[in-house]
Amino acid sequence: MKAKSSLLTAGVLMATLFAASPIAMADHHGNKHKAGKWDKQEMCENFREGKGPFSEEMREKYQEKREKRQQKMQEHRADMADRLKLNEEQRQIWSEIHQERQEKHQNRRGNWQEKMEKHCANTEE
Repeated sequence: MKAKSSLLTAGVLMATLFAASPIAMADHHGNKHKAGKWDKQEMCENFREGKGPFSEEMREKYQEKREKRQQKMQEHRADMADRLKLNEEQRQIWSEIHQERQEKHQNRRGNWQEKMEKHCANTEE
């Protein structure tokens, strides 16, 4: 009897889960983005007009965050160099490595900006 009731309970639970899953996976944000992708037309309009995440205010906000993060990372690298007991020559190499990484990141950001400009110029036509 106990096995029968456990089997029935499990079946009811599974049916409930399957019935509730479309509700749980529903997009509660409208059609602004689908599966993590923005509406490209709206994104390009915002890019051209400097609204939303492309606004000067948001850029300044992100710049401040970026500077704080860079400062924190420099402190972390200095602490790490102290723990590793690096000499001056090794510290120089250490800082050059991280400077190169930062330059690569800046290049990627520049490439992204160019890509956005090119993409939005193509959708404007």
